[in-house]
Amino acid sequence: MPVIDDWVYAWSVEHFLKTGKLRVLEFSSVYPLAQILWGALFAGVAGFSFGVLRLSTVVLAVLGCWALYLTLRELTFSRAASLLGALALALDPVYFALSFSFMTDVPFVALSTISVYYFISALHRHQPARAWPGGLFAVSAFLVRPIGIVIPLSIVPALGSRSGRRLWLAPLSIALLTMVVLWIVMSRTLGPLDAGAARVQQFRWWLTIPASRYAAWNIALVFEAVFPLAPLLLASLSRVRVAVAATMAALMLVSVLHFTLGAIPSPLPDWQTWSLQDIGARAMIGGALTPSAWSMRVAPLVRALGVITIGAMLVACVKLRRRFSDGGVRVLASLGVLNLALINLLWVYNDRYYLVLAPTLACFALGPAGPTKRGQWVAGALLFVWAVIAISGTRDLLAVNAASATAAQRLEAAGVPSWEIDAGYALNGWRLYAHPENLPPGADPRFDVPYVTSGRLPMFRVTNVPLPGYDIVGVVALGHTWWQVTDRLYVLRWQPHGT
Repeated sequence: MPVIDDWVYAWSVEHFLKTGKLRVLEFSSVYPLAQILWGALFAGVAGFSFGVLRLSTVVLAVLGCWALYLTLRELTFSRAASLLGALALALDPVYFALSFSFMTDVPFVALSTISVYYFISALHRHQPARAWPGGLFAVSAFLVRPIGIVIPLSIVPALGSRSGRRLWLAPLSIALLTMVVLWIVMSRTLGPLDAGAARVQQFRWWLTIPASRYAAWNIALVFEAVFPLAPLLLASLSRVRVAVAATMAALMLVSVLHFTLGAIPSPLPDWQTWSLQDIGARAMIGGALTPSAWSMRVAPLVRALGVITIGAMLVACVKLRRRFSDGGVRVLASLGVLNLALINLLWVYNDRYYLVLAPTLACFALGPAGPTKRGQWVAGALLFVWAVIAISGTRDLLAVNAASATAAQRLEAAGVPSWEIDAGYALNGWRLYAHPENLPPGADPRFDVPYVTSGRLPMFRVTNVPLPGYDIVGVVALGHTWWQVTDRLYVLRWQPHGT
């Protein structure tokens, strides 16, 4: 069964295996050709399925964490600190959960991190030739998401007056030129993308948003992007000076937020990919939910941890300034700034889009203000907590989607037409948009897919909660719930006029 948006890209793999031709659904906002071919490599051997495609993502996820470990080692971090940095990425509940999907988030982060490793190692070892594989992986990342074009640009500030800059010119310029040419070719040969066109259209509204709104969005962004690094940053409080400075920074931050926003943002807001309600599952299924009782109770504590974590990150950033003479640190800092600018330019304010900041934030968190050897044990213990959340949340994510898929299959087996079943965003997208042969004659997937492109409510719905006007015809227990907001799905049938 599909998860979130991965059905969009899975269709391209299925189509390529059947026809030998590369195509991208108009519903997509990117041309993820590298990911399509990578997934097709696995599916060509083991057969097409979402399970096989997830395996292809898991492999890239591991390689991305390995690349971050090697990058931190290049920056002279110890083996233990580098391992903690790699584990902080691996066990980030968003990164972990999306590793078990065919979404573009993890493949892009993995490929871009491998690219950055080669560029930084080229700088540190004075071997510009290593920039060539760096450029190759940067192009591969671009062929997952076009924001990969900023990867070669992030190297420029680190070159400075470095001797031999001419040796860098070829790999960087060729990588950038290749990306530009590929974008032109893809847009002409693969056709326009509806979501991509909509995103371009939104640029005209960019300057109509007041600066105060952007400030609020970016403050929330910082809380959500930094919080996954909490195990490293909270462990840094084992240094007394860091703990005092972080506490003072946190208190000042609380005062500023009180007078500007009137509230402290939650690092885990409801219905982002990772929230106190679940990881990426229930927001994709009909039936609005209210926060769970336990999440309401712990929300103040989570906000407090978020503020302390931000305070520790502020201290880490201040202390890292002494290492800005290091070209590798400048590369990661430049990459973080460029990605932050793109997040704002494209209005992609969602925690899964903040994963691109993880390598930069890991470097900052492990800098001169990073945890001591004793603090590293604390970081390991906190990462174990993250592992429990990530694993249990991912099990639930897959279980919710599997339960919805099973409910839809049973309704179809009972003779209900596919188009009269709303099984949630991902299932509707796969069964009806990606496969319009399951729609009624004359229907257009661009306008007639419930929950995806249409507001029409089918006769049967799989929902989080019972809804007025519907009879409950089935209840599906969710076997892997624990801290999640609900433990069942409902199969509903519409009863017109209460009949």
